[in-house]
This record gives sequence, structure tokens and C-alpha cells, in this order.
Amino acid sequence: MSASLKLEDMVKELRIDIDENLEPELDARKCCIYRVPQDLRTVNEEAYTPQLVSIGPLHHGKKKLANMEKTKIKYMKSFLERITTVKRDKILNFIKDNEKNIRNCYAETSKLGKVEYAMMILYDAIFIIELFYRDDNFFCKSDLLLSTARVKASLRRDFLLLENQLPYFVLKEICELALVGPKMPTFTYLSHSFFNTPTSNLGRLTPQVAVKHLLDWQRTSIVERNQKSEQVKGMIRYLPCAMKLHESGLKFKRLKEEHILTNIRLKTRNQRVPWFEVHEMQIPHLKLLGHTESLLRNIMALEQCHYPDDTQVCNYIRLMDYLIDTEKDVDLLVENGIISHEMGDNTSVANMFNKLSQFISPSKSSHFEICKKLREHYKNPWNKKKTTLKRVYFNNLWRGTATLAAVILLLLTIIQTTCSILQFV
Repeated sequence: MSASLKLEDMVKELRIDIDENLEPELDARKCCIYRVPQDLRTVNEEAYTPQLVSIGPLHHGKKKLANMEKTKIKYMKSFLERITTVKRDKILNFIKDNEKNIRNCYAETSKLGKVEYAMMILYDAIFIIELFYRDDNFFCKSDLLLSTARVKASLRRDFLLLENQLPYFVLKEICELALVGPKMPTFTYLSHSFFNTPTSNLGRLTPQVAVKHLLDWQRTSIVERNQKSEQVKGMIRYLPCAMKLHESGLKFKRLKEEHILTNIRLKTRNQRVPWFEVHEMQIPHLKLLGHTESLLRNIMALEQCHYPDDTQVCNYIRLMDYLIDTEKDVDLLVENGIISHEMGDNTSVANMFNKLSQFISPSKSSHFEICKKLREHYKNPWNKKKTTLKRVYFNNLWRGTATLAAVILLLLTIIQTTCSILQFV
């Protein structure tokens, strides 16, 4: 009897435990905002952590970011004073009606109640829209957040963190409900204006391109959108560094179409002497500023979580990591205009690229065929000999002419000597 009672108690406790601690099932198809995987975070935790403002539920309530919560209240007051009560009620109803859809966008279940969750989303969305609106309307002279370039840059950085996102449809819809009229700006326009910088410039959105949030929008701006279906993909296991490829005769050139970061090409340029044809690797320009590493890391984390079969930025970084082993490789890429930076020295750039791919899962790359041809080029011993010959004897017009003249003179001498010998035979 006592054994039976113990079993019943255990069953009862088990049911209570499940009812109290079981989190609701999320819709994986709608999920697009994630916690950064722990192994990635350990390499550079600061790159994934907001410094000024919390957006969304994943960093909500952190004491370090409490000061900005007061600013959100001020922004909300200013926002409500500019819109009618009808618009206000439409915005509140939109948040209330879409609470479940918003929650499903996050890979982590929030413990906030319905009202608290809705108010958090509302305050964060209005903060972003109001900030963008003030920036576009030149309120920055009287706004402490926008009058300091350093603070504004930090806000841009925080808005492009994977864990610090709001669903794009929320921002877009609230902006449309509040700023109604032919002369009123759209959220797309305000976003373009706010992120108009060398490192975080957002590309134009078309009806065919749907973005999940601001970081996803930034990713679509720097990847190849219309890749050819017949393009061969494969795993890149190895590639010689830039200096080794350069010594084998490969040239590096800055590609003009630099807004598509992943658009890398391999071209062959014919020379006057066919034997000296030049193989050229064309790479878009990459400008490295203070927050560039954070941006790249968060895009890579997004790809690892949301685009495991389309990791274009991860593959680009892995390719650059292969090319960059030491400071000398960076020297070569900087000299050819492919990389520019404000990181102090080229050693820092090399160290950054050597760490970016840590714990990134390898995947099939659209650069597979390019890397295959580069390896074949490097393994061909004639390419290095041709490069040495060209550097020593044909590095300019005069030396090349003198070399050819010397070769012709040598041949004529040999012919003359041979003819003289034949006359005596």
C-alpha cells in the first residue's frame, strides 16, 4: 500500500513539474532571432552584447542598459504627442493582435506576461522609429543621442546585433500606422538615412526581397542575391595564402562592384607575350572600422542559426582567412586596395581574420571552383618560374627589350658559330 502511494505521489509531482516548467512550443518556421551559440560567444563576447540599449526580450531588464529605458519613455511621450489617439489605438491593437506572432520570431521563450511583453515591444519599436525620425529631421542638434558621433555609432552597432532585434514587420507596420501621408517618410527611407555609413549601408529592398529584421537586411545588402543555379558548390579544405599565390604569379585587384561583398571573381588577362598571361583574383573592397568585426560576427551567427544552407558571409570570411595568414598577406591586400582599415596596424587585421572563423561550421561554398583553380595554379611549377623570370628580366619595357635583344644576339652567335663549324667539316 505504501509503495502504491509513493508511486502516485511521484506521478503527481511529475505532472506538476511539467505543468509549471514546460515552455510553450514555438513555431520554428517563423523563428528568426536567436541567442548566439555559446562557442561563438566565448571567442569575443563583447561583439554580441549591446552596450547602450536593449531591443527585444533577450536583453530586457539588464541593469547595465537601464539608463536608456528612461530615454525610451521620453521618446514615447514625444511620439504620442505627434500622433492622434486613433493612430495610437491602432498601434496598440496591432501589438496586441500580433503578440503570438512576435513571440514566435524568437528562439527563446520570454517569461514576460502578455501586457508586459506587449509594452516592451511597443517601447522598443517606438524608440527605434522615433530615433530614426529625429535623425532624418535634423533634430540631432538638440538630441543628446544623435549629437555625438560616437554615441550614434554605438547605437548603430547595437541595432545590428543578432540578440538585439525586433521583427521587421513590427517596425514597418507601426511606422506606416503612425506616419501616414504622401510627404511622410517610410520606415525603409528612415532606415537608409540612419545607416548610411561605409560599413552598415543598407541596400534597396524590392518586393522580391523579404527581410526578417535589421541585421537580416544588412546581410542581404552584402551577399550575392541571384546566384546561378548551375554554379558548382563544394567544401573548401585548403587554399595557399595571398603571398604564396602572388609568388606563383596571381595578381590581386579591387573589384568595382564592392557593395556585394561575396562577389569574388577569377579572371585571365592576355598579355602581348601569350606565355605571360596574368591570372587575376578580383575581390570587392572591405573597409574595416571600429564596429566591423561585431557586424561580421553577428551576420555569421545569423547564418549559422537561420541560413545553414546559405552561409555566404561565413564562406567569404573563411576564404579571406585562407588568404590571410600573416601581416605580409594583409600588406599585399592593402597595397592592392582590397582592404582598408582603421585598426592601427596590419597585424591586428590578420589576427582578426584568423579568429573570425573559429567554431563556424564549414559548408559548401560558391567559391569552390575559384579555389580549385587557384590551387591548380599554385601547384604548377611553371607559374612560379614564369613569375621569377618576368620579375627579373621583364619587369619593365627597357629591361624586357634588353633581355630580348640579348636572347636574339645569343641565338645569332650560336647560329654563326654553328655555320662556321659546318664549313670546316
